[in-house]
Amino acid sequence: MNKYLSLLYDRKIKEAESYRKSMVPCKLLKFVSLTDDVKMNNNKFTTLKKEQAWFSSVEMLNDPYEFKFMFIDEDKLKQHGYTNEIICKFNEFFSNNINQWSVLSLSAASIDCLPMWAYYTNNFRGFCIEYEVQRPDAIFAIAYEPKRIPIASIFANFFNEFKKMIDHGEETNPEVEFYSTILRCQLHSKHNSWKHENEFRILYPLIEKYGQNVNIKDVGLKTNRIIAGLNCATENKIILNEILNSLGCGNILESKISGKDYTVFSE
Repeated sequence: MNKYLSLLYDRKIKEAESYRKSMVPCKLLKFVSLTDDVKMNNNKFTTLKKEQAWFSSVEMLNDPYEFKFMFIDEDKLKQHGYTNEIICKFNEFFSNNINQWSVLSLSAASIDCLPMWAYYTNNFRGFCIEYEVQRPDAIFAIAYEPKRIPIASIFANFFNEFKKMIDHGEETNPEVEFYSTILRCQLHSKHNSWKHENEFRILYPLIEKYGQNVNIKDVGLKTNRIIAGLNCATENKIILNEILNSLGCGNILESKISGKDYTVFSE
């Protein structure tokens, strides 16, 4: 991601976007939990069968610092003459912009990544979907950083350019596009303690309070195969197999413990 950010700061936005898309893998994974809640399980099966994916609201994600990589440096803004009222408007605008998105988190980790199975499939009772990436346009790699970033001039400049654009009746302009692209990095950055997840994510406008299902075709994905967890119940494997067959993707694959390696999956 360093090269991507470097290109952005050099205002080479087209080159940066081209580089970003080139770094998206051809396959991405989604680890899904199953529980004793039959209704919830059936909802997930229905979503899968309809070739949809659940995009969660930010408040439902498991990282309390999600979308908080950047924060407005109020002290610095005050030093430059901005009043508390203006700073309050900055914060409100910033917050509203963030909360309008829902998120689909995917992983480029190995299918044998034991922590991912443990974290997200309810102790291997769920399954993993492998998606084929058909269009990388909406897919962003997560940048993992050790510290949160205070911003003042970037946001102030964006706000001023945005106001000029509105006053002039313009739909956009190069300066607004530049600062918007920089600020969007807020949506694709996390603390480096999450680095092992090797996350890629897709954002979609939030429609419902807690999130919504979105057609995977609309975001450039196609279901490729499904791997059942080690502890996935037989009845759930049967349902998953029927769904995968209906999608024309063959039979599900089943995880197994290797006799000699740290692996839970083999072709």
